[in-house]
Amino acid sequence: MEACVAISSDLTEARALADAARWDEAAALCRSMLARDVGDPSALHLLGVVLLRQGNPAEAVPLLAAVAEKYHDSNVLHALGEACLALGLRDEAQARFLAATSALPVRPEAWLSLGNMSLERDEPAEAERCFREALTPRPDFVEALNNLGNALVAQLRLREASESYERALALRPDSANTAFAYALALLLDGDFAAGWRHFEARREAGPLRWNYQRRPALKQWQPGMPLEGKRVLLMAEQGAGDIIQFVRYAPLLAALGTEVVLELPREMHAVFADLPGIARTIGLEDPDPECDVACPLLSLPLYSATVSDTIPQAVPYATVPPVRMHSWRARLGPLPGRSGAIGPSGTCRLGGPSGPGGLARAGGQRHIGLVCSGRPEHPHDRNRSIPLARLAPIFGAPGCDFVLVQQQLRERDQAALAATPTLRWPGAQIRDFADTAALLTELDLLISVDTSVAHLAGALARPVWTLLPYAPDYRWLLGRSDSPWYPTMRLYRQPSRGDWDAVIAAVRRDLDDRR
Repeated sequence: MEACVAISSDLTEARALADAARWDEAAALCRSMLARDVGDPSALHLLGVVLLRQGNPAEAVPLLAAVAEKYHDSNVLHALGEACLALGLRDEAQARFLAATSALPVRPEAWLSLGNMSLERDEPAEAERCFREALTPRPDFVEALNNLGNALVAQLRLREASESYERALALRPDSANTAFAYALALLLDGDFAAGWRHFEARREAGPLRWNYQRRPALKQWQPGMPLEGKRVLLMAEQGAGDIIQFVRYAPLLAALGTEVVLELPREMHAVFADLPGIARTIGLEDPDPECDVACPLLSLPLYSATVSDTIPQAVPYATVPPVRMHSWRARLGPLPGRSGAIGPSGTCRLGGPSGPGGLARAGGQRHIGLVCSGRPEHPHDRNRSIPLARLAPIFGAPGCDFVLVQQQLRERDQAALAATPTLRWPGAQIRDFADTAALLTELDLLISVDTSVAHLAGALARPVWTLLPYAPDYRWLLGRSDSPWYPTMRLYRQPSRGDWDAVIAAVRRDLDDRR
């Protein structure tokens, strides 16, 4: 009897240590319990969970599996599913989560995990079902409410998604991840006023928090803080496309009497060197400048109370160094039918497009840029990038030759490149955004998936056709073929999830119509 009391006391203490994230102490106590009883299921279960939280799923699996073989317990099965998932054993993880949903007591976390796996497989309808199952026994399950919102956004049911996010925020107002997801849904739906306000939650959202912790010595701008008359560091944040899109606000801030120091990645300095009113430009690794306040670049739409009708339209606002332009003109050779000259600031002044996404000239050989993929590590890369071979119908457009305007080419695309005589790829000759910009100004049109190159073409006021997945990024809004951010951009949207063929067919038709 005394031994049972000691083990029970040890288990209570071990659980308390685990709840406090004192993993090493909890593991040591569990091992002590197992030294007395090697088959103690409670100690095996808790040690497996502790090892999983310590990042040792390989050690956790056999312990949890030993318990799961004897006890059809939902907690054990869910922990085993988590460990399998951490090891990349997705089918085994799914089987364990499913088993947990039929065990007693029912564990809503198992439905949450199944829903998350469905979202990762681009199955939002199935994910929605799983999240609703998780909410049936626990209507206040904040994580399920949040992820239900994500599943609904993926189906473009934005109003329902907003309601789910609002329910989650009512239960947990300080959830930055939920508030940020809510902001993206609002902005995608065109509600800029509420969207930019909630967009500030990105500063505390897990995947993005590092952007706003880089210069802790500088006072950080907060909503309501005036910037007029101050020396402001505009801090770069998020990806290259975000920076290109929102750097347009820097001259507007300077025009208010603010002295602006602009922080940009080094590879962007040359194309934004001529932004009006900027005191100087620094790199991300440069020491803190002497400024009164640091303001994240993507907070400027909130500061400016931007709505769709007041988006700054001063394009082009990117420029091209003349030496780069001459270099790329020489590499590409003469392009028949071109007229124009390089302006004094280095901006290429070529015949403008006939309208949003129009071509620069009618007739003659057309030279078209192409971007089929972005960074593989982008969280939504599987939705936005297109295998090069799938674009084959475009390459048959008469009177066109093509240039891949991207530094990297994926291994899967090498064969398609070799098999396409009308397609050239400069590859490593594209060193930075100045090279990309110079190449874009030598082309009649860019056809691009949703990457920074599409943004750069828009910032240069070059004709660009952007290919979007069914559930696009917030900035592209819904139900329109133009963009209020870039007057020379045309948007091509998937009519259903994954349907790139319809998009490619539409692009080919428009190329044929503009011969």
